[in-house]
Amino acid sequence: MEVTRTKQPTLAKRVALVEARLATELPGPRDQRTAWFTQLEDAILGLVRALPDGGEDYDAGRMFEFSVGLRRAIVAAPDGADPDGAIELAILMVGDVVRRVGRRLEHDALDDPRAAADFVFATLPAAGAGDLGRLLGVSTKTVGAWRAGRPVTRNADRVVLLAQVLTHLRASMTPRGAVLWFDGPRAQLDGRTPLELLDEDGPAAAREPLTALARGLRGQLAD
Repeated sequence: MEVTRTKQPTLAKRVALVEARLATELPGPRDQRTAWFTQLEDAILGLVRALPDGGEDYDAGRMFEFSVGLRRAIVAAPDGADPDGAIELAILMVGDVVRRVGRRLEHDALDDPRAAADFVFATLPAAGAGDLGRLLGVSTKTVGAWRAGRPVTRNADRVVLLAQVLTHLRASMTPRGAVLWFDGPRAQLDGRTPLELLDEDGPAAAREPLTALARGLRGQLAD
C-alpha cells in the first residue's frame, strides 16, 4: 500500500473520522461488511497521508498491519457472525493505535504554552486560583491574567508539562482527584509528591518521572 506525504491541516478531524468509522456497527451481510471495511480503509489512508512522516510513521505501520488482520477476519467469517471474536479483536487493535495517534496530536498541540494553559483551565474547571497557582508555579494574579487570555511568558515549560501530565490523569480521575494526585507522596519519587518534584527539581527533570507515573496509573486502571 503506497502512501504519499501531504500537509497536516486536518489531522484531528481525520483521527475523529477513523474513530467514527470504527464506532459504526459492523453489518451482517458479507457485501455490506466489505463496504464497511472499504470506508474504514479510506479513512485510515486519509489519516496516514496527513501524518508528517506518512507511511513511515510507526503508528501508521501498525494501523496497516491491524487493518489487514481485520480484513482477513471479515473475509473468513460467515455472514452475520464473528464466531471466534477475531473481528472484534482486530477492531479494538486498530482503534487502540488510532487513539494513540490522537494522544500524540494532543501532546503536540500542548507544546504551545498558551494552548497548554487553556487546557489546564478546561481540565480543572472547578480548581481555585490558589490550587492552580501551586500547580503552575505562579501567583494567583498571574493565573487570573492567563485565564483572561494574556500571553503565557512565565514558567512555560512547567505549564506545558502540567497540561501533558493531565492528558493522562483525566482518563482515570475526576478533576479534583487530579489536583490531589500532585500532593500525594510517591515511592517512585523517593517519598516526594509530584508537586514537590516540580518545585524542587524543575520541569525538565520532572518530565520523565511524572509522565511515567501518570501513564502507569492509566495502565493499571485499564488492566
